[in-house]
Amino acid sequence: MENNFLIRYGWVLVLFIFQQKITAQTILEGYTFEQNNRGRLQQVNVTAFQLPENILRAELSTDSLGHFTALLAPGRYRVLSRKDVFFDRQDTVQVGAEKIYLKIEMRRRPGYIFDATLAEARETPDQIVDAIQGANIEIYNRTQRRVEKSLPRYSEAFFQQAFEQGNHYTMLIRKTGFLAKRIEVYVNVKGCILCVDGVRNMSPGVIENLTSGNEMGTLLANIELERARLEKKIEIQNIYYDYDKWDIRPDAAERLDIAVQLMKDNPGLSVELGSHTDCRGNDAYNRVLSQRRAESAVAYIVSEGVQAYRITAKGYGETQLANRCRNGVECSEAEHQQNRRTMLRITGIVNDTAEYRRWPTLEQIVLEEEQAKIVKENRNKQQKATALQPGATLNTSPAAHRTLPEANNSVALPPIQPGGQGAEQQPDAAATGQENDFEMQYVPQALPAKYTGFTVEIARTPKALVAQRDTILQQVSGILMQREKETRQYGYFVGQFKTAAAAKTFLEKDLRVKFPTAKVVEFKNGAIVQ
Repeated sequence: MENNFLIRYGWVLVLFIFQQKITAQTILEGYTFEQNNRGRLQQVNVTAFQLPENILRAELSTDSLGHFTALLAPGRYRVLSRKDVFFDRQDTVQVGAEKIYLKIEMRRRPGYIFDATLAEARETPDQIVDAIQGANIEIYNRTQRRVEKSLPRYSEAFFQQAFEQGNHYTMLIRKTGFLAKRIEVYVNVKGCILCVDGVRNMSPGVIENLTSGNEMGTLLANIELERARLEKKIEIQNIYYDYDKWDIRPDAAERLDIAVQLMKDNPGLSVELGSHTDCRGNDAYNRVLSQRRAESAVAYIVSEGVQAYRITAKGYGETQLANRCRNGVECSEAEHQQNRRTMLRITGIVNDTAEYRRWPTLEQIVLEEEQAKIVKENRNKQQKATALQPGATLNTSPAAHRTLPEANNSVALPPIQPGGQGAEQQPDAAATGQENDFEMQYVPQALPAKYTGFTVEIARTPKALVAQRDTILQQVSGILMQREKETRQYGYFVGQFKTAAAAKTFLEKDLRVKFPTAKVVEFKNGAIVQ
């Protein structure tokens, strides 16, 4: 009996001690907020480490009101609070028997939270549009040269991104059936405290969340995607030609680069480039002049890496005036200028739900653009140096000062054919009076993202090659490039074949002498088959 009593008493004592340990835990409660009372902060990661051993005892995230709560045993704790674009905050607290309430003030790093919503662009002011889900969202940091965000076929219609001071970001949003949206964000670079190019509607979501110096804050943006429709017209503004000429001036080249970007960001589009004149002058002559201008513009776009089969030229002359200024009607110069315009008209759209699998990544696009920029800058330097060589003469006539330098002398214009389809012919290199210009021909194109088949690998490097500097890119045209995700190396390839035998024949016949170490490789869904 006595033993039973002791056993029972012992269990009661154990339970009492265990209960005491549970009831000895104390509530640690509080909330997080931004410096200077600019609002509560949700999704702050709050962790509690017991000292002196620094043992993790609690890990939680603040709710929509910035609130958090935890149960802790008595002792001394280090409380660490963390959130993107905010400086880490550490507090030391002594937990006793009474509840503790913390108010944790977080200090924001210089920069911005970009809070974006995707929706279809309205074609009429009263049109009701839907939010867009399933888009590919990519953000690349050009300053740090790294991918910041990649959300393929993102299921939501909204996203957030932190933009930090001293960085230039490129954002690309793509969805099948819509025109791609390119956005450039500059945060305290190139003289911009905050510049966002490509977003029509943007505002501080809550004024108190912006600092007085606009050094940090939260921005709300509505990003609208336009539907890609056949016959849709896109005007390329401010493309000017010298009187009675069709050469591409430097200022026009900058505007045409917008069309180049549009075509590269939307590889599934085919377009017609139409050139229009005002009503002044002979009708037939205006049609011929506009055809040559359209062909010149198309030749420039193709020289920048857009496939020739995707773009045609059409000169409309004065047959499609945009306003009342017809023959015999007195108009202002501004009204005539409205009629002198260049338009892109969508003539073909790839209607394929799997099109996104063939899109190059934003990183690939940016690297290609940077290479092309270096090539263009070096080409311009060479042209200037040639013009200043001994024996070169400068034209000092007044007419020479009115005519800007031509920017496209290396591109021959195809002859005008009946029906105005001269742009379908390829430029004749011999007609330029120059050898083929490798600077224009050897900038690598991105290997299709989901390529399946065989190709010949001619090089593999840890850093991207540059056409102007690296001679390997000057030995053959049609080079394709891919950057591997795991090794981060750059692979360079030539040719696309359905069979290994065809690729091997091409290698031995056309490439082996120039590239002794080249080899045939197989791709499946964009990855090399080992």
